[in-house]
Amino acid sequence: MIMTTSSRKTVVVVGGGIVGTMHALLAIKAGYSVTHIERDSLPQSSSVRNFGLIWVSGREAGAELEVALRARELWGEIGSEAKIGFRAQHSLTIAVNEDEFAVMHEAANMTDASARGFELLTREEIIARDPALQGSFVGGLLCTQDAAVEPPLLLGGLREFLSQSPDYQWLPNFEVVDFYHDETGNHVTDIQGNKISAQLMAICPGAAHKGFLSEFFEGAALRKVHLQMGATAPFAHPLKYSIADADSMRYYPAFKDLSLHKLGEQSEIAVRNKMQLLMVQRLDGSFTIGDTHDYVEPFNYEIQEEPYVHLKKVMDSILGTPSPAIVRRWDGVYSQSTNSDIYFRREIAPGAVVVTGGGGRGNTISPAMAEKTILDWAKL
Repeated sequence: MIMTTSSRKTVVVVGGGIVGTMHALLAIKAGYSVTHIERDSLPQSSSVRNFGLIWVSGREAGAELEVALRARELWGEIGSEAKIGFRAQHSLTIAVNEDEFAVMHEAANMTDASARGFELLTREEIIARDPALQGSFVGGLLCTQDAAVEPPLLLGGLREFLSQSPDYQWLPNFEVVDFYHDETGNHVTDIQGNKISAQLMAICPGAAHKGFLSEFFEGAALRKVHLQMGATAPFAHPLKYSIADADSMRYYPAFKDLSLHKLGEQSEIAVRNKMQLLMVQRLDGSFTIGDTHDYVEPFNYEIQEEPYVHLKKVMDSILGTPSPAIVRRWDGVYSQSTNSDIYFRREIAPGAVVVTGGGGRGNTISPAMAEKTILDWAKL
């Protein structure tokens, strides 16, 4: 339940994506009055174009893993309150040969493997747990800390929950063109000169690095990443797990010190598009699949078909039966920190902060990103 209190401090959250919405949610829970601004009628960017995965398994050892584990705890609490399709659905990274399985054996023996919920499973153990997986694989790496939400339900479900509070105001179609701070607080304006003010402000712009924010991003260790994803027709059998292939271990920093050279050569298509398979089943039985990675701007925004051919083959090999047809294809761009920081955070005025750059882990760690902001505000 969201409880209301009197004499709340005021907060403006700019950005209706998952990072901004988590800031609004945790600010309301902490006792603030929140005005939540979005430039579109509904968010249209990465938060509604992703897998809906809460992916603890791939996080780098140390501070990043700690942030992800805290976020996973918060996701469990939020998922029990709001209608977001949350489920503590474990993940399974599939080994199609003994070399891949050997690398996963190393992962299962990492010093933090227990914290990640890693467990090595043979082919027989996988099939016993999930008979829908009948492909040509030898085993896999289970992660019990991973989970999933439904992107089509997520942001609307959180706003519906937030609307229970009289101290929450949702304000779409307000495109901010300027920010300033003075002795009365923090302020944003739109092109018509309409102004919204508050004592505290969190600006969560996703991959929008230009415009009124340009000066605050100057010199920032940030980049944009372009990717392609897709969705299939419904699959007749419910899967117990979210699925990844062994190529995913090449991209997630949790595994960077393992014997990745033993994974063998990737296919030419996978190398060219920096690919991995991630596959999560939606509540309607369809799969969200992906993805590719392009780190060099300007991006070619044409949808390339070759990656989908590759993904289909990998899905077929894991399922052991023809996978459902790919019926939708899309691309997206997210913002990613390029230094040792887990994400980008910059105070731009007293009580005002810009938060973005979570990269492919943004959905996973968004509650912890917001919690850090709320804890900082409590010190003011």
